[in-house]
Parts: sequence; structure tokens; C-alpha cells
Amino acid sequence: MRRTALLLLLAAATALQAQQTAQYTQNVFNMFAINPAVAGSKDCIDVRLGYRQQWVGFPGAPTTGWATINSVLKPKHKGFKANRHGIGAFVESDNTGPLGYTTLQLAYAYHLQLRQDVFLSMGFFAGLQQEKLSLGDVTAGNNNDPALAHNGSALVYPIITPGLWLYGKSSWAGLSIQQLLGNRVKDIGLDTRLTNHYIVSAGHRYRIDRKFSITPNALLKLSPGSPMAMDLNAMLEYRRRLGIGVSFRNQDAVALMIKLPFLKYFSLGYSYDITTSKLRAGASNTHEIILGIYPCLPLDPEKAIVRCPIFE
Repeated sequence: MRRTALLLLLAAATALQAQQTAQYTQNVFNMFAINPAVAGSKDCIDVRLGYRQQWVGFPGAPTTGWATINSVLKPKHKGFKANRHGIGAFVESDNTGPLGYTTLQLAYAYHLQLRQDVFLSMGFFAGLQQEKLSLGDVTAGNNNDPALAHNGSALVYPIITPGLWLYGKSSWAGLSIQQLLGNRVKDIGLDTRLTNHYIVSAGHRYRIDRKFSITPNALLKLSPGSPMAMDLNAMLEYRRRLGIGVSFRNQDAVALMIKLPFLKYFSLGYSYDITTSKLRAGASNTHEIILGIYPCLPLDPEKAIVRCPIFE
């Protein structure tokens, strides 16, 4: 099984079009890593630290670690409801068998007020990415395969991801295009390129009563050469102190999620994916944990940013 898995992973490196970006389960709790236009959507600095171990026990299974930070640039002499700017940064490391990458990207977003409590944000990530291929981890039937001619790493830049983000007090919708430029990755595989990934997300929070609310949402990811990935999620929250959710990803997994705020400025999210694809025969399930840190102080409601449901 190990030989088969590694050969499949190497084939992904040489393909012109393939799924290349990291997969997340807790999309709503991790939206800035997906869409740069989210930068500056809170009243204060927002930090997220995450780690994902996918398909535990499967040789060469993906592992991902990341960190994000973003903040609003507060306008002088104006309330927060004025048009404003957001900035941020995103660092991610992803490894799948002999393949891996590390990326560093900076973000900028401009938030335009369309009407009271409704904003449209336009933003982008820009940065660089180091692609890695370790042939020492590959067992091949033909060592003369030209795809194995290179071993090491390649620096790819600029990596550009634009995004749009429409949000209000109870709803949001977003679009981002990861790896927009389709950069060529030199010295790894054969004519390897980064492919476009189109990501659409939307959701709405429904208040059940003063104590409970439920937030159904969806995320679609489409990349040429790969089947569409569809995540359907729902999170039930009690007084914004505890969230319990469920997620379904087509042809892949069903996940259970929990979100627990603690110590005033912290929130912890955990998800457990139960694999439903054929991979369940050779692997265990998936764990993902995210720590959120956002030291937001109480503000005058007239000067507060509209609080989108994904940030509460």
C-alpha cells in the first residue's frame, strides 16, 4: 500500500491540473485562510493557529499547520462603519508523502459600506511559496522516469489570490480564486503548474430564541481536473458560549465539530472527520484543531464593526 500511495502522490506532482491546496473542515472558524477579503472584518486583531492530521494511519497522508493574523486599520475621527482597510498575513505548511509546500502571503482588503449593516469587501493575498519534492521517500518501478530527474525545492512567486466578501449581521457570501496566476513550478516533475481553485462560501444565522441559534452554511471548491468538493455544515450555538456542529463533504467524510470560547479572548475549535470514501479501508479518521485569539474590548455600538456570524 505504501508504494501505491507514494506513486499516486508523485503522479499528482507531474499533472498539469490537480487538487493542490490544503483541505479544511472548520471553514467558518477559519475563513480568512480561505478568503483574503475577510481581513479587517473584526474590531481588533484576530489570530488563528491550526493543525490538521488527515487520514491517520495512511502512509503519506496530508498534514497541515497554519497561522493567520489580520486586523482593521482604524480610520481617524470616524466611526467603524465608515469605509475602511484591513491587512493580514497567512503562513501555511502542508506535506503529503514526498510532496509539500510552505507559503507566506500578505493580505489587503478594502471594506465598502453598501447600506447600514451591509458591507462588501474586496481583497487579495500576495506572497511566495516553496514547493518540495523528496525522492528519498519514493519507491519507483522505473528510476529512469524523467519525472524523477529533480529532487529538492523550488521557489514560486508571486502567488496571488483575490477575493470578494459580502457580509452583514446574520449572513455572508464569499468568492476567492486561489493560485490565480497558475505559476509554473520549475525543477519539480514535468511542466508542473499551480492550478486555479475557485471557492464559493455562504451562510446565514437563524435565531431560535434568546439562548440558541443555528448557522447552516456551504462551501464549494472547484479546480480543473478534480471533482467538485462540497462542504455542507450546520452549527448550533448556545449563548455564543458553546457550539456543536456537523459537516458533510461529498465523497469524502462526515465530521463532528465543537467550538468552545474560554478565558474571554480565546476560542478553541475541534473537528473529527469520519472517512466515508474507500480510503477508510486503509486509514483512520481525521483530526483538526484551531485556536482563535481576538482581544476585542467592548466598544460603543455606534462605532463597532458589523459583527458577521463567523466571528462571534
